Amino acid sequence: MKKIKILVLLLAVSVAGFYSCTDNDPVENEVVTSKSIALRTTLNEIKKANNINGRNSNSAQDQFFCFQFVYPLTLSYNDGTLITVATEEGLLDILIAETETLFITGIAFPFQVLQEGAVITIDDETEFYDLIEECGFSPINDDVLQFSCLQMVFPISVINDNGVTIVVNTQAELESLLISGTLVEIVFPISVTQNNEVIVVNDLYELFELYDECDGNSNSCICTTDYNPVCVQTVNGIVEYSNACLAECDGFTAADFVTCAPICSITNVTATPGTCNSDGTYPLTVDFDYANTSSAYYSVYNSLGAWVGTYLLFDLPFTIPNYPSLGSSSDYFVIRIGNNFDCDATQQWTAPICPTTSVNFGSQLGTCFNLAFPVQIQYQGAVITANNNGEVLQYYFPSQSNIPAFVYPLTINFNTPSGQVTVEVDSQVGFETAISAFCN
Repeated sequence: MKKIKILVLLLAVSVAGFYSCTDNDPVENEVVTSKSIALRTTLNEIKKANNINGRNSNSAQDQFFCFQFVYPLTLSYNDGTLITVATEEGLLDILIAETETLFITGIAFPFQVLQEGAVITIDDETEFYDLIEECGFSPINDDVLQFSCLQMVFPISVINDNGVTIVVNTQAELESLLISGTLVEIVFPISVTQNNEVIVVNDLYELFELYDECDGNSNSCICTTDYNPVCVQTVNGIVEYSNACLAECDGFTAADFVTCAPICSITNVTATPGTCNSDGTYPLTVDFDYANTSSAYYSVYNSLGAWVGTYLLFDLPFTIPNYPSLGSSSDYFVIRIGNNFDCDATQQWTAPICPTTSVNFGSQLGTCFNLAFPVQIQYQGAVITANNNGEVLQYYFPSQSNIPAFVYPLTINFNTPSGQVTVEVDSQVGFETAISAFCN
């Protein structure tokens, strides 16, 4: 499915160079770093995962599940100072020491990451941004599309992917740009409103900090969950709260209440499944009627509460090409328009049961197959060499992945009824496919 992309422009310049020269060879040892939105997004995820600044209590390994940096890295601060980071612990020390006046903004391309056992070279910002999207990191666009905590003051200036500066006048206009996949650079400074207060935001670091405060906000207000809506007028239009208590918690009073707009509605929802794909998913065509909304998009959540995707309303009906099969003949989803938690609907359908690959690496290693040693495994930003099964199993974490994070290619010897079969695999998917073919 197509993912949303947004690049936020720092000080109205998307890429800036910083240089570091040694005394003995100032030209050949020149180091150039580029300001990177993908880097700032990744660093923000690392800070949240390690509870830096008390944002949350996620385990320290959460953000490493998808990829890990290969060290050393060359990074740059917002004042142009270069720093070389040699270890994961060193990076955490840098992030702990960040302040609103001194923080990391740039990285030297190319650099390498470890992902699914492969060493991948990241050559530029586009490749880096594609990587974090694949990993499900929370880029600033996810926050921009939320307006329950703070709201942008429009108009704002943005630069589209053709390099043209345009003016965006409303939240709906911005949503349309983001959902359509347009690369948008927001020009700083901007203003936002929070708790009826106008705040000037000068750069991406400050914007991430504000949204992280929203995520970790422990509001002392205690409100009921009853639905007795009230509305308030803001600079971005009328905002509806489920009840007066929630509005008052955001700093509004009864004097701020205005007549609510017509209630958003979703009707005539249909979900039509197709036949199974080879990866254990299936296409699902979604359609419904809607009314009384200024939002341009809707989101789909599966029956486990997991986000499936966000799509444009004017594309309805729309086929989600790879809807996840949950192994049940009956399934349902929740659809929600915009960020309006009072504008959602559910729909159930008869679902195909799609086969999935069954892999039990721990029990099959040494029985069904053997590795051609030595092999290399990625672990916490380093590449480890393993020379026997025991060493490999030290880096096997089945709660995180079906198999260890090998560096490919690998040579595998499978024990089959007709004799030994030697297979070379170049990815985790290839390894799992081979196990499925020879071990089940």
